[in-house]
Formats: sequence, C-alpha cells, structure tokens
Amino acid sequence: MYIEIPISRLPLLISHHFVAMLGNMKKILPRLAGLNPGLAALLEVCILFLPAIPAYIWMWPNLSGNPQWVVQALVYLYVLAGSVWIGRRRWSWGQLGLNRNGLWLSLACGLTIMMGRTLVILSIHWDLAAPQFGPLILVTQILYYFLLVGFGEELLFRGLIYRAVQDWLGTRWAIWGSSLGFALWHIFGQGPLVGAAMLFYGLVFALIRRRAGGIVGLILVHGLMDISAVLLLPDTDVLSLGRPQIPHPALLWSGLALLAFTPLYLWIIHPRVSRSAQPVRQ
Repeated sequence: MYIEIPISRLPLLISHHFVAMLGNMKKILPRLAGLNPGLAALLEVCILFLPAIPAYIWMWPNLSGNPQWVVQALVYLYVLAGSVWIGRRRWSWGQLGLNRNGLWLSLACGLTIMMGRTLVILSIHWDLAAPQFGPLILVTQILYYFLLVGFGEELLFRGLIYRAVQDWLGTRWAIWGSSLGFALWHIFGQGPLVGAAMLFYGLVFALIRRRAGGIVGLILVHGLMDISAVLLLPDTDVLSLGRPQIPHPALLWSGLALLAFTPLYLWIIHPRVSRSAQPVRQ
C-alpha cells in the first residue's frame, strides 16, 4: 500500500531529521576530539546515517513516482553535504581524492569494467524492452547520475570513508571497508544480488583509488555506468525481470573476462609494471 506524500511536505520532513541530527552531533562531537581522526570521521559518518533507519522503515516503502525522485535527490544532497563537512574538517580536497592523480589509469580501468558489464548486459535477452526517454528526461537523468550519484557516492566511499579507514587501520582495511560500505548502501534498497555486485565493483573501484590516488576518473566512470544501465536495462531492479535468456554466450564470456581481468591487473600486474618502469639507481 502506497501513501501519497505531497511534494511540498518533503523538505519539511527531511529538514526535521537534519535538525535533529545536528542537535545530536553537537553533544557528541566534543567527545570525539581525542580520537584518531579516521575513527572520529567514521563515527560521524555513522551519525550521518542515523536518519536512514526510520527512512527505510517508514518513508521509502510509502514513496513512489515523482515524490520518490525528489526525496532521492534531497538524500544525495544531504549525504554530499555531510561528506564534505566531515571530510574537509580533517583533510584537504586532494587527500580526499579530488585531484588529477592517476586520472588516465582510473579512466582506462573504469572503462574496461564498464565495457565488460555492457557486454554482459547485451548478451542477455529480457522479455521487456529498455525504457525510452525524451530529451528533457534524458538530460535530467544524466545530471542526476553524474552530479549526485556518481559524485556523491565516490566522495563518500572512495573519498571520505576510504581516507578515514586508511588513516585509522591502513590501506588494506580501507579497500575492504569502503567496499563493504558501498555494498550495504545498495543492498538495503536494491536487494542482495545488487549488493553482491556492488561489493565487487566497490573492490575494483577501491583498487583503482589505491593505484591511481584520486577519484576524479571514478566519478566520471561511475556516472557513465549508471546512466548506461538505465538506458540498456528494462529495469534496474534486476530481480523483477525474471529469468533471462542468453542468446549471445560469446558476448557474455568476453564481458566476464574483462570484469575478471581488471582487478587482477590492478592487484598483480600494475605494481610489477610500475616497479619495472622505475629507473635503476646507480
């Protein structure tokens, strides 16, 4: 059963949760001052997500249509503002990954992952056709997935959370911690299958963050991957599409090979190539 919530009431509801969260943070922040900066930032991220508990229980099940899109955009703005506020009090933009370091490596590896996933999608035949968008809706979708989803999620997970865990526990924990958080972000709203896929993509993106040192390329690739999924899939809720047919197994195996090659390259091949390219000291 869906309860229609007027759009005019949505900012008031969200601002109420935001003000309540700020009140709680004013009481807690002084107690975090003596902690490791990374640990303190992670605790603040947990506080940032406290409104998600009543939202998943009450708000999201009762939203559909345009109100749902409005709330999603406001939620991304809220998370983006919180990530900037938590991160910039401790680290520079460059330390959070907003720099030009490793841009071409990020784009090359990210686009390889995107190409692999696209081949997998094209190898599958669904009973439903992909949606058709008018020019205005298409532009809105592109802006939403690049400026809010791509930028917001990369700054939160590969920027803030990666940096916080790295400062607290080290790089290996940063890779796994940011990837697990990325999977949990999706699993509650889109189910365990999407959560498992996002754990894989999160690990690959975290490895790219590790090797490249920046997230600018990841932001671009993230937006491209999301908008391509919207354009190619009948519905981003894959479980609702039923059991698909695979009329093009060659495309499937080619896509899976690219998906498997990218993390292996980042984990094993790239470090060896980088070491061999360094000049030998006389």
